[in-house]
Amino acid sequence: MTDEHYLGMRPGDLDGKPYAKYWNPDMAPMQRQNQDAIIHGPEASELGFRIDEIDRMLDPGYLPLESGYTRLPNGQLFMAHHTKMPGVKGYMIDWWMGWHYMENQRYKLWHPRSHISQRAERMIGDDASISDTEKYRNNPQYVTEYLGTESADLALTITEPGVFFDDSRFEEANIGTAVCCVCTLQEAPVTLGILIHLYRDTAEGCELRSRFWGGHIPAADISPEQIREAFAQSTLTGDQCMPLEMGRDLLAHNGTEYNHLASFLPDLYADYH
Repeated sequence: MTDEHYLGMRPGDLDGKPYAKYWNPDMAPMQRQNQDAIIHGPEASELGFRIDEIDRMLDPGYLPLESGYTRLPNGQLFMAHHTKMPGVKGYMIDWWMGWHYMENQRYKLWHPRSHISQRAERMIGDDASISDTEKYRNNPQYVTEYLGTESADLALTITEPGVFFDDSRFEEANIGTAVCCVCTLQEAPVTLGILIHLYRDTAEGCELRSRFWGGHIPAADISPEQIREAFAQSTLTGDQCMPLEMGRDLLAHNGTEYNHLASFLPDLYADYH
């Protein structure tokens, strides 16, 4: 980790930043449903589902496992995460996803205890001439952050939702937006998993329902469509399997950072609009 990449803020990091007031390392606990899932531990494999069944998330109501983690019969790690985000709407998420990667300080607002650095292949987040979704979809991002006690250098490719979902159903399902991400290592040709964040609008704002399918597939250089197909068909064994503890750590990370984001995103969005 270089001297420029470090956890937290140092004196001067927020000088002159109009968003400095939103830096708050005193993060609230994650919501009760996610706390309970971590206390419970791994769930039965039957409560998860394969990635080619993802359109089940567009059905009304909830699925049997909304917060928790398990190992699927094919060897993949499966994680589900649910956080209510009052006051937040999908268009705010689209703006945030295209705004925060421009400076490490912005990225650190999101998870003060875990986020270290982020950049995008094309640093276009402040370009007012393009749409919010164009700023982050199909624009690989490179992040360094803690998951549990270990820091990870990840490459994230966020693709169009239609690669994974039947997005013609989004309006009927009250989907405000979806962030569909292929996660790879920065320094090795290995795909680690697919992370889906689906934002469903509610009367109070929105609710985030996430799913992760994890396993080591040596397919970092193929398209998201091919990676989706590889995860749908793969059977992982041995070193290809992620430890169940990774599901716990990812659930804790997501549950904390999105609960924290909801605490300031509506006000931050209003400041810039």
